[in-house]
Amino acid sequence: KVALEFLKASISMVRRILEVLMEKLGVTLEESRIDDLIGLKMVNMNFYPTCPNPDLTVGVGRHSDMGTLTMLLQDGIDGLYVKMEEDITSGGKKGEWVEIPPIPGALVINVGDTL
Repeated sequence: KVALEFLKASISMVRRILEVLMEKLGVTLEESRIDDLIGLKMVNMNFYPTCPNPDLTVGVGRHSDMGTLTMLLQDGIDGLYVKMEEDITSGGKKGEWVEIPPIPGALVINVGDTL
């Protein structure tokens, strides 16, 4: 019940983030197209309790997000990786997965495959 309430309350925030992204890309969308991009709304919750042997744990695994936007509330647990699209000066190479250190309480917004 709480997840559904959160989903309903977050729709206006998702819409606004999408509008800002499109504006910054120089793209003007009709209202119906924004609804199409928001599309199916889901709430996935992954909980990884503290493990005494973290090297033995397996999480969701490397993947891309299929939707338009994914919002992740960080809780201080490691495990978020991004795939490098180009070489960067801090050592990341194209195609390599780089770990993103968590910032507790930070809201991470990933652009998904649909967008």
